[in-house]
Amino acid sequence: MNAETQAPLRTPEQRLSFCDRYFTSVGARTLVARPMYREYELPVDVDKELIERPFYWMWVEATRQSVEPTVLRLAFDAEAQAREEARLNAEQPPAPFPWSLKRRVERIDFGSPLFDRILLSAARRGRIASVREGDAGGELVPWMMVNGVFAYTADLNREEWFSYAICLDNLQVVDRFYERIQHRDLAGVPASDLLRHSCHTVHDAWRKLQRALADHVAAQDDAWAEEAMARLHGDLAQLSAYYESLLDELTDEERVPVLQERDRKQAALIEKSAPRIECRIHQVALVGLRVQRARP
Repeated sequence: MNAETQAPLRTPEQRLSFCDRYFTSVGARTLVARPMYREYELPVDVDKELIERPFYWMWVEATRQSVEPTVLRLAFDAEAQAREEARLNAEQPPAPFPWSLKRRVERIDFGSPLFDRILLSAARRGRIASVREGDAGGELVPWMMVNGVFAYTADLNREEWFSYAICLDNLQVVDRFYERIQHRDLAGVPASDLLRHSCHTVHDAWRKLQRALADHVAAQDDAWAEEAMARLHGDLAQLSAYYESLLDELTDEERVPVLQERDRKQAALIEKSAPRIECRIHQVALVGLRVQRARP
């Protein structure tokens, strides 16, 4: 895997494509699709996930009121936001009082609270998945895909996205798997349909996949960790020198709380800055791919 693999959703176009896929998968209707702009009509369960208004839903359920579906109006760049807000204002002028004005088009970008909730919803709903390529019928090869990040954590942090998969027929391990299949037409399928004819169990595959992930980490250049440890040792030395300078002026009784404070700060510094690598799994999916027959 390329150590410089970049996280997805870095461009407005990628975020728009992601939202299209997300809202389609949760059953939302796309009412308007213009360049860098979408309007989605939300099902109730998605509304409850994305729009924070629990008391409203308590009232709806208590009174058994029928309510109009929520429509999200989302712009993915500044030009689309200005264009669509002008259109909406022309179609339905806002209330005359300044305190009544509300932004009716929300910008989707990193840091947007709504986009954060969309990502959380997608993560919850997609943590475990089972999909197949094409329509029912036909021979499939079952794979188990694991997507996540390697977090290289110290006083300076770095994340590396990964997508590994293992074939449940022959235990072949492939990296950058999602990149290889993202263009394929996939649909949900019961996991039992994919596992019924697999030659190896999920447990066998997971053990080998764990070894592949560990091998990937072991193959990385550890210069970053050595540099982080050197900085940590320097910071600890400075901290110790500071407290040593205080102890000379104190009695034995006064030294006790000072030494306790020093130990707490040393422990906190080590916890924060000691280099470590974490493998964070975001998704596990069973993927059935059609057998590719060689052309004669």
